[in-house]
Amino acid sequence: MAHDESVNISEIEGAKLNRKHIRIMLISGMSFFTDAYDLFVIGVVLLMVRGLFDLSALQLGMLASIALFGAAIGPIIFGYIGDKIGRKYTYWITIIILIIGAIGSAFSTGFIMLFVWRFILGVGIGGDYPLSATIVAEYANKNDRGKLVASTFAMQGFGIIAGALIAVVLLYAHVPIQLAWRLLLGFGAVPTLTILYARTKLGETPWYSLYTANKSSKKDPKERSYSIKPRELLAKNWKYMVGTSVAWFLLDVSYYGTSIFTPYFTTFLGYTGIFGPTLASALLLVIAAVPGYWVAVALIDREGRKPIQSIGFLAMGISFIVLALAGSYLLSIIPLAFFVIYGLTFFFSNYGPNTTTYVYPAELYPTQYRARGHGIASMSGKLGAALSTLAFPVILTQLGKYALLGGLGILALAGFVVTMVLLPETKRKSLSETSRENEIFLITRTLGTEFEQLIGHIDKGFSYIDDRLKSKISNKEFFNLVKGEEHEADLVVHDILDYIANYGASSIAYRDVSHLAERLDDIMDGIEAIGSRFMIYEIKDVEKDMLDMEEVTEKCFALLKDSISVLNNLRAEEIIGKIRSNAIEASEYENDADQILRSSLKRIMQGTDIKRIIKYKEIYEHMEILSDRCMDSIDVINDVVIRYRYLTHGKS
Repeated sequence: MAHDESVNISEIEGAKLNRKHIRIMLISGMSFFTDAYDLFVIGVVLLMVRGLFDLSALQLGMLASIALFGAAIGPIIFGYIGDKIGRKYTYWITIIILIIGAIGSAFSTGFIMLFVWRFILGVGIGGDYPLSATIVAEYANKNDRGKLVASTFAMQGFGIIAGALIAVVLLYAHVPIQLAWRLLLGFGAVPTLTILYARTKLGETPWYSLYTANKSSKKDPKERSYSIKPRELLAKNWKYMVGTSVAWFLLDVSYYGTSIFTPYFTTFLGYTGIFGPTLASALLLVIAAVPGYWVAVALIDREGRKPIQSIGFLAMGISFIVLALAGSYLLSIIPLAFFVIYGLTFFFSNYGPNTTTYVYPAELYPTQYRARGHGIASMSGKLGAALSTLAFPVILTQLGKYALLGGLGILALAGFVVTMVLLPETKRKSLSETSRENEIFLITRTLGTEFEQLIGHIDKGFSYIDDRLKSKISNKEFFNLVKGEEHEADLVVHDILDYIANYGASSIAYRDVSHLAERLDDIMDGIEAIGSRFMIYEIKDVEKDMLDMEEVTEKCFALLKDSISVLNNLRAEEIIGKIRSNAIEASEYENDADQILRSSLKRIMQGTDIKRIIKYKEIYEHMEILSDRCMDSIDVINDVVIRYRYLTHGKS
């Protein structure tokens, strides 16, 4: 088999949670801590620089959102690069951008310079999203993958709190505003610098290593048909692509808008200046937002992604709508109640869709497209975040806070519907199953290549039957030759089944591969049975019916060979018609073989030599069985082709 023996996906998927899992999660999580810090600290910084730079409402929105616009571009760029050159090296590129962007922002001298550096920083942040999720998912075991990826994302909570707490400390220490905002932005480079050495020890992921090993092992370009075309990916995964992207967009519209402008919202509760709103924001995050992350971590592999995301969206929608309808009354009578319900939107966001929209895309795409798939969803989310933060100041001014909150409630309820309709459950399933990668990879590679080897052994077996019937070889030579081919065929079948077991194939893919392998092995066993009868019974006379039977079964086998060949080109539009045509023609040959069997049995039964009757009856029956088994194999191929076309094109 042409695969990397050093990578055993079954062992990785079945492993228990261990220190290596935690180390990889912490390395990826620390960069995510930095991402969150850099994105959300701008909310506090804007309070500081608004007066220093004399910023208008539009400029406030532009500075608040520009990193998010960069973060909308980064996932597509680095998701693509991560799939092309590997997760490890692409990860390093994003780290460099994060460090440079944070330092550049801290040394900005005005609105335009800060605007540019925040955009560059955002590109690096966006690139880190698909890579951190993909790396952790591809190292994780299937039972704990959800909590490991969710824990990586949960570091976002600590990053958000760090921004608020550092701001509180700087303000409490009476650090001048002119210096404090620079320190806040510059600190974004510190966590990334602390993990540089750890990242040098992070190797390429097992799944990507296996993908590149399989790809490089193919010397003939014609044999690289297992590579999935974008059209196939879209046809097979469009529901997941739409579901993950739209859900993330709807989530980030509300989450980033309310998070970045939370210091502003707290002014409605009576907090004034800079210190008061900043402290109130920090308390809200500690009490409501951070617990939500870790409740999700605790439950995601037990309850599942879909229930958590659905409940989160629904609770967010209800909370926002309650605030929109009764917020004015609550602020005038019980301000704390407004604050509590507002906090619930953060809790259920982090418990639900804010975590699961990050986890889902890392599980629903094949290795070849996993980083890009996550990048598409990340881009959609960050685009929603950017648009909301850009528009929030204007909407607050034009429509008011209650209309804004009502709109957010409607968007959250839309996210609930999208989740229920478009997204599957992925808990405790292997990546090969959640991404349905094997349905394409195994059919186009294993079925196409390894089964051609198996067909080669059967072809030789038929040639030995022809040689014996034409008296070119003796009975003993006949048996020894077919016995050797039968043994080699058994080894190929064993390799096929061993490969798909180690690769972690889904139940459907395993059934397709094993079923066809067994049918082809049955043909080889039938040929070996004919050889053994010729030797044991010491057959000397070859009858015309034997030659006729052999001619018919070889024609049936020729159609089987032709059908096997299409497994290397399942993308061709004409393959279904070709397989069906072969099946119809093979059925006719099978009927001819049945007719030859009946006429030959009728003839030999008229004889008086009982031993001869028994010997020849067995030989004719075994020769006829070959046509039946060829027909059975063609039927299996037809089922495989139809299923493949349904999975990749949505129709047969």
